[in-house]
Amino acid sequence: MKWFRNKYVITTAILVVVLIAAWPFRYSIAEWVRNQLGITLPEDPRPPGLTDLEWCEANYKEEMRELSQKYDVPYAYLMALTVLECSGNKPAGHRFEKHIYKRLEKIKNGKSIRFEGVKHHDLVDLDEEGLKNLATSWGPFQLMGYKAIQLEANVHELRHEDFAAETGVQWIKAEYGHFLTKKKFKDAFHYHNTGDRFPLSGKPKTHDPYYVSNGLKFMKYFESRP
Repeated sequence: MKWFRNKYVITTAILVVVLIAAWPFRYSIAEWVRNQLGITLPEDPRPPGLTDLEWCEANYKEEMRELSQKYDVPYAYLMALTVLECSGNKPAGHRFEKHIYKRLEKIKNGKSIRFEGVKHHDLVDLDEEGLKNLATSWGPFQLMGYKAIQLEANVHELRHEDFAAETGVQWIKAEYGHFLTKKKFKDAFHYHNTGDRFPLSGKPKTHDPYYVSNGLKFMKYFESRP
């Protein structure tokens, strides 16, 4: 036992000495290890010089044209919304909203009655991960996961790149398609971002004060494209 203890002390001492000696060279060592393991910096797939509008066309043009025709929703609106919400990136990425999670958690725990049509029975069987999925925005239109409940769909259909765009268009059509039919695009953009039509005051309540005006500008761009 004494021999084992002495061996442990010696080994520990050697490791400490090695670590102290290597510390000034830690960045060089880390770089060497990364190279050996093939770990490289992530690269932006967007070609140099491409704008968000052009990048959106490269990634979503054909898909959005098909969905526009299938659901009778303006192509230029869908493309402009995609630029606003995910900069035309594909995959679109996602964003967890902690404040939404807290609201849904209260409903699940019976401390609140409902939130945008979501009720206790919709959440009672969900674990923490499932609740987080509902409190995260997904897809090219960055729809919150809980929107799937309204469509009687699975949140997977908002998360998966193969279904996210179509599920999003279905929600847009059902939720505020009447604005699009009447060409009230200012109301449509504002509703998508806030849940309310454009204020009578003329002052938008969007997270970005230029959200609506940029959306209208982007629409003109896509309307002019072949």
